[in-house]
Amino acid sequence: MKRLALASFAVLVACGGSKPPAEAPIEDHETKPAHHAGGGHKRGPSVSQELGEIDPQEANRAFQRIQGKLMACQKDGMRKVEPLAGDIKVFVRIGADGHARYAYFEESTLGDVETEKCMLDVIGRASWPQPRGGEAETRTSFSFESGDAREPSPWGPEKVQSALSKVDADLKKCTSGLTGSVKVTAYVEPDGKEGKVLAVGVATQNKEAAAKVECIADAVKGMKLPSPGSYLAKVTFQL
Repeated sequence: MKRLALASFAVLVACGGSKPPAEAPIEDHETKPAHHAGGGHKRGPSVSQELGEIDPQEANRAFQRIQGKLMACQKDGMRKVEPLAGDIKVFVRIGADGHARYAYFEESTLGDVETEKCMLDVIGRASWPQPRGGEAETRTSFSFESGDAREPSPWGPEKVQSALSKVDADLKKCTSGLTGSVKVTAYVEPDGKEGKVLAVGVATQNKEAAAKVECIADAVKGMKLPSPGSYLAKVTFQL
């Protein structure tokens, strides 16, 4: 089963819990005031922001309307990665006209950049409440489960450190000049006596770094890894 449940908002949004492709997901949203870089985020039911404000209930309904499409993205991704699942936290900047200006994943353990891009496209095309007083920002968290699919073997980040050092030059071409942390989640499949990266997902802390997600994913896919055994492994690590 798959669901997304709703919770309270403030002018940034946070959603919680969804489950495998089958039913509507469960979201938890928290909306809070838009802020300038470096500003803090406080959870709460009200929405007075530096740049603008959004009604929390309207923001909640906007996320409800796209639940099915987000689930469809995951379902498509599971054709390549059967146990595709994980938690995401998405940042959305909403323009004064009610359209998303940009969005990116601040956190994601989903592990597939194509699925993440599909979800961002859905969020970007969604109809958002028009902010009052200027642009606004929203954060939302979702959790996706893989249903009856066999769980991948969990790997610690130490499993990839040696291989990561060998693609360091390629990664630096992607990350040079960027600020904020970059977290990567990858699925590793058996490939003879070695392991091969099947899929990669990337989470960043700002839109500039988000523009380099595909470059980072391509570099990570070049890693030569130990075999995970007879089935997939999943690993999350920070660059």
